[in-house]
Amino acid sequence: MKKQLLPFVAKFTISILILYGLHLFILHLADIPANYSLLTASYLVNFFLALAIVIFIIHYIDKLKNYIGFLFMAGSFLKFAVFFIWFYPIFKADATIDRIEFACFFVPYIFCLLFETKKLSNVLNKG
Repeated sequence: MKKQLLPFVAKFTISILILYGLHLFILHLADIPANYSLLTASYLVNFFLALAIVIFIIHYIDKLKNYIGFLFMAGSFLKFAVFFIWFYPIFKADATIDRIEFACFFVPYIFCLLFETKKLSNVLNKG
């Protein structure tokens, strides 16, 4: 399992850091004031939840082979639950959610979802 995970974790970490830097750079270029703590929290939450989901599924892939799709969906539900419990009230504090706030959560969410899907697809196709 470690052989599979170490390259994934390294690529995933480097990729999310590059995306985070690019996101900050684009906000800076557009002269858009960013809530850095919220943006950082969004990237960290998505990164660690995606990592935990992938590690959990790979660890239990043999025991729960028939439930992998449900586990993956439950992981996505967990990420949305975190969004609605933690981020949504902050975004909705001013009564609207603008495109910048939307992107703050969903850019890392979609990126992590794609990374998770690719890794788990590769693992399932090999096994």
